[in-house]
Amino acid sequence: MKKDNVSRPVSELIKEVLGTISRPYPENITDQVCLAIQKKSDWRNRYNRLVRSYSKWSVNSQIGRSTLQITGLKNLGLRAKATSSLIKTYTRLG
Repeated sequence: MKKDNVSRPVSELIKEVLGTISRPYPENITDQVCLAIQKKSDWRNRYNRLVRSYSKWSVNSQIGRSTLQITGLKNLGLRAKATSSLIKTYTRLG
């Protein structure tokens, strides 16, 4: 599937999740978003459907891009090990 097809549904999911996370966002906001998706069954089901349609790599890459764009934070260029089981690493934002 084309990357463009995955961006809108992932972006909508990320907007919902970010609406539940207090500002200012921490540097590990991408990991926090994934943890929230992992813990809430509704979001986890949506994530799983997206992965089945587009691939885990495409969905997870778009989660990172959407989180960066929606929060307006900058990429700090620092990779970190994720605590969420949905991803292995993430880039710190600030």
